Amino acid sequence: MKDKRYSENIKEKYCKVDYISDNPKVSVIIPSYNVEKYIEKCLGSINKQTLKDIEIIVVDDGSKDGTREIINTFADIDKRIITVFQENSGVSSARNKGISLAKGEFTTFIDSDDWVDENYLEKLYSAVKNNNCDIGVATIIRKREHSQKYRVFYTEEKVVSNLEEKVQLCKIPVCCYACGKLFKTSLIKDFKFKEGVYFEDVLWTPQVLAFSDKLVTVPNISYWYRVNNNSIVKKVPSKKKQLDSYRAKKFVTNFLKEKEVELPQKACNYTKEIKYLFGVPLLKIKEYNNTLTTLLFGFIPIKKQKLSDSLKYKNIKQFLFFKNLDAHYYIEIFKSIKIAIKNNKKFDYKKVCEYGLTKEKRQTQIIVSLTSFPQRINTVELTVNTLLNQTVKPDRLILWLSENQFPNKEEDLPSSLVNLKQYGLEIRWCEDIKSYKKLIPALREFPNDIIVTADDDLYYQRDWLESLYNEYKKNPNFIYTRRACGVNIKNNTISIKPHYANNNYKPTYLNQLMGGAGTLYPPNSLHHDVLNTEQIKSLIPTHDDIYFWTMALLKRTKICLVKNKDVNLYTVENSQNYGLCKQNKKNEVGMSPKEAFTRIFVKYPNVFELIEEESL
Repeated sequence: MKDKRYSENIKEKYCKVDYISDNPKVSVIIPSYNVEKYIEKCLGSINKQTLKDIEIIVVDDGSKDGTREIINTFADIDKRIITVFQENSGVSSARNKGISLAKGEFTTFIDSDDWVDENYLEKLYSAVKNNNCDIGVATIIRKREHSQKYRVFYTEEKVVSNLEEKVQLCKIPVCCYACGKLFKTSLIKDFKFKEGVYFEDVLWTPQVLAFSDKLVTVPNISYWYRVNNNSIVKKVPSKKKQLDSYRAKKFVTNFLKEKEVELPQKACNYTKEIKYLFGVPLLKIKEYNNTLTTLLFGFIPIKKQKLSDSLKYKNIKQFLFFKNLDAHYYIEIFKSIKIAIKNNKKFDYKKVCEYGLTKEKRQTQIIVSLTSFPQRINTVELTVNTLLNQTVKPDRLILWLSENQFPNKEEDLPSSLVNLKQYGLEIRWCEDIKSYKKLIPALREFPNDIIVTADDDLYYQRDWLESLYNEYKKNPNFIYTRRACGVNIKNNTISIKPHYANNNYKPTYLNQLMGGAGTLYPPNSLHHDVLNTEQIKSLIPTHDDIYFWTMALLKRTKICLVKNKDVNLYTVENSQNYGLCKQNKKNEVGMSPKEAFTRIFVKYPNVFELIEEESL
């Protein structure tokens, strides 16, 4: 907040309220995050409501600006305000917290950059009480800096109980707002907003409408929805935001179809993805009736394909400029300019075969081990399918998950993933040690077996495991990996050769393994410190491959890069929005590889000496 005078000005402008009701008529839930420019108008409009018997639950979601100071100033003059300050967890978490605290007979949601008319609550409350309704809905006006537009507009009081009429009156699925409505609190207590996604309203509102009894439209009052270009949903759309929008709209239409609600064709025409070139929307991919249509500039159709063939098209570079270029081809121009070109070549994806695991009884088992986390759990089944469809089949395939991230265990997982257990997939629970989960729990459980690590965001070629295992059978004394960076030390300075430029196929300490592409660890090939999870957390918590490489060197186990026909990595669609590689690029989270190596060399100086000797 700017200064003390600003605080005093708020106290002068708004009503002082000392009355607190044990059974308020309405609970107003306001989630806030970095809205110091707008929240005064929001809270001021609630403070001046003609309906006084209310409680105001403000849940601040980790604001870093002056938002909290303004909230506290209002709380000093209005005792109806209940303040909750939490770590940043998203608007859904904030709303869910508000619902859990609500004591009012009815509940409404107001976003912290919006505001309402002074008689908004009184008119909504009177209408729902007089008509014995579960929900009252008001006009919603979208307010821009120099213009405004009705999103939903009501000119008369109308009571409906039929779901199709409710959907039409609320303009679902176009306007699935939780705001602009008053809900009976007992109706929504068991409806939680889905956390970790955008467009949570779109998932929540239609379900509440379906389970409600009667709804009343209330004329002559307005909810003012501010178009805030800095808000979460107004920023340049990320891939996750586009995917969440697509999934939410598809969920709504499927949900309403199951309820036998007729929807116009336009409502079932989804935007699946928009491809940008230099920040300009170039391609729009629309889905309708199981067909994808690619539109140039959003309106010129240039390609159609069945939804089942959509894996063929993944990137604007492939579609317009490049074709079948390896993700890690290493190209030299005039012997001096070196370029690695991104590939999005189609993976020959096949469904799981009849027998996912080997029938052969091996004396030393092959354990394929991987992990995942909530943001990728809906796509990991695609990876698992390819691991079950190998030419050389593993003895066990284990997906390690954190109990903290999935508190209800298998109930929190997609049924399509759980169903793969019938083909041999094991889902096991362990401590949350981030990406280290793909190897360390397996090492503890199976110290005398072969462990092969995989990532949760890739399709694996059918000969993936065979290429690693065949090399192991030739000489079981080395660790084998399908990708490795080259490590070199010269004049006490470490340099890293990227994997696409490293072709050192001899067993050496200079191959820094990359576990996601596939790495085979023979029994007892790593130093015992690999199981020291407390050290991992404090030393390099986000660079598991560097740590595992270190453990190999401490054990004096050399690493061999495997030659294979197809060196491509085929990423699962929509799986790249999250991951430790993104964390490590942020200044405030994780660390750089250079810092990770430095910490390793300080902790284990003999590793530095081994690399230095082999670099000579």
